[in-house]
Amino acid sequence: MKSEKKLDQWLKWLEETRPEHEIDFGLDRIRLVGEKLNLLKPAPFVIMVGGTNGKGSTLAVLESILLAAGYKVGLFTSPHLLKFNERIRINGQQVSDEWLCDAFEKLNEGRQTTWLTYFEFATLAAVDCFQRAEVDFALMEVGMGGRLDATNVVDPDISIITTVGLDHQEYLGFSIEAIAKEKAGIMRSGKPVIFGSDPVPDSVVEAASRLESQLYRRSVDFDLNNSDKSWSWSGLTRAGEALNADDLPLPDVVIDNAATALQALQFVPEVISIEAIRKGLSGAAVKGRFQRVTMKNDAGNDIELILDVAHNPQAAEKLSQRLQENPVTGVTRAVIAMCKDKDYMTVADCLSAHIDDWRVSEFVSPRTLNTAEFAEKLKARDFAVFEFSSIPEALNDALNHSKPGDRILVTGSFMTVSAVLALVA
Repeated sequence: MKSEKKLDQWLKWLEETRPEHEIDFGLDRIRLVGEKLNLLKPAPFVIMVGGTNGKGSTLAVLESILLAAGYKVGLFTSPHLLKFNERIRINGQQVSDEWLCDAFEKLNEGRQTTWLTYFEFATLAAVDCFQRAEVDFALMEVGMGGRLDATNVVDPDISIITTVGLDHQEYLGFSIEAIAKEKAGIMRSGKPVIFGSDPVPDSVVEAASRLESQLYRRSVDFDLNNSDKSWSWSGLTRAGEALNADDLPLPDVVIDNAATALQALQFVPEVISIEAIRKGLSGAAVKGRFQRVTMKNDAGNDIELILDVAHNPQAAEKLSQRLQENPVTGVTRAVIAMCKDKDYMTVADCLSAHIDDWRVSEFVSPRTLNTAEFAEKLKARDFAVFEFSSIPEALNDALNHSKPGDRILVTGSFMTVSAVLALVA
């Protein structure tokens, strides 16, 4: 179905009529439209990835290895940093404007009077693109939670829960067990589920037992050993036999998530060769997750930037670990802006040991944390804090106070990182 609208027109319409920040959980609407348009089966084999942190890295490893093995792969992820097209990839490439427009046209006509949210449109558009491309594998990232997330209208063959932490509590619950119960909603009866951290919440164990789904747990059923130049992985095959892979290349993602991905790949229809695993690990990367770029300051010096979308305590702890593992000879300056509904002071505390001074700003969103409020609370910790009206201004000041050997950490939100990526691109 050919669309007469351009992509920017469709996206403007979506934002104006159903803003992305307005969340309305439930599967009834999307299932009704998906069944009518035959958009509930994106591929012969579906892997669903949920969790608080690590979803993007896990998906990147899965995609890279499956592509290296010669499969056609569709990837749906969110949110995007610069272009909506980033959310839907076919064989590692962003889907075209034309395909997205055609998908939106099909959905809008097919839904008739059924109202769909922004994310529901995006999810079904991804399914439509995957079907059009006839991919072998569909890799689906859960937006929030799991049980009532729009992606859960699709039935996965493998479910992955990377981690469970305290985030989106107003929607998912105020305890680890409550949040884990929501995330466990992506499990399917008799299908394997991989849990990527240790320990496993009781609610996940209970859900797996109730559904008779085999649960594979980090540190129990699979694990890793890391060294400076390589790492090794141990896990279980589909038949329950021990499997080891040694001297693996270090991917440019958090290694824990790579280990989770390798265990999940034991349950795809055909065995993935060690050559494809090595090649895929070498090529796996995620934009905006400990992404290193350089920018010149006014003096003409190249200054390293680390871009990381960490926006909750669990992600900040992992970022702190990576900063410690990658020290610099000079100082580290933070450019940070966050959402007011996040645990922003715990995030700051997690990073503070590695930050010499802070440049605080805000982004254009009803969810943004006020600069003055954030700065005041950081100053109460006796941090060196500077306030700026925009992220580009904060970055420019950090650049011009830096010299070779220093670095700038840009963090706090997808929106913070996207504002800087727009300047780098």
